[in-house]
Amino acid sequence: MKKTAFIFLFLLTSLLSSAQAADTLYINYNVMAPFSNVVDNKPVGIEIDIINEYAMWLKVNKKMDITVKYNSFSDFDLFYSITRKASKNTIGLGAITITPEKAKEVDFSAAYLKNVAFCITNGNAPDIKTKTSGDIIKGLGSMTALTIPGTNLSKYVNELKKTYVKDLKINNQTSQVKMLDEIAKNVLNFAYVDAIEFWFYLKSNPQKFLKMQKVLNQSKEELAFIMPKGSQHKALFNEFFSGPTGFKTTRNYRAILEKYVGSYMTQNMAIN
Repeated sequence: MKKTAFIFLFLLTSLLSSAQAADTLYINYNVMAPFSNVVDNKPVGIEIDIINEYAMWLKVNKKMDITVKYNSFSDFDLFYSITRKASKNTIGLGAITITPEKAKEVDFSAAYLKNVAFCITNGNAPDIKTKTSGDIIKGLGSMTALTIPGTNLSKYVNELKKTYVKDLKINNQTSQVKMLDEIAKNVLNFAYVDAIEFWFYLKSNPQKFLKMQKVLNQSKEELAFIMPKGSQHKALFNEFFSGPTGFKTTRNYRAILEKYVGSYMTQNMAIN
């Protein structure tokens, strides 16, 4: 009798373990190339490729029978709201900057990419050689800074104004593309723009004469995935990505970035 009870308990435990191992990982992604996109009805992009590597890691290293289900969104606010309230087996991909405000609402994974902002001027503007008051005032003092209110890009402009160019003129715009168009037309305009946005703009407008003022570039921010509070995938993804031999140390990580944004952008944006 005892032997029968033991066998029954063993089988029940095995079945429960199998049921827990087999699971669905829901991936909500906000469509924004090159991070996440839909091509030929399939999700593709930097974030998609990294999360696919993570799902494979779960299967191989954690013996988890994971099925990945993708849900696409075209509205960021809707994507964020649904992901924040979703089941704990949900990960959100949306090129999201890690901020203290959002960290109160969601869990962030380890950062998978630096969010670099380039300081862009017309190609005919003088080069700013050093990050000193003299050089910055000489280069930007007579210019107008273009920016989008309420963004981190505007914070960088305001830092320049506060620290170096007290009477800096600022003109608000509605998009980074509009800012780059205005800079290309007028040598007296400059702006901070996201590195990816600048890269895409140049690909679409190779005839535009623009350049980076490299000494003024900013790389204070990082991008990460989001999860509902309390998700087990925060610790699991961080182990996968940031461990001593984590994914960020591998050639595959940089190969993903290079596939979508090239080697130069990879050097600027890869997490070390």
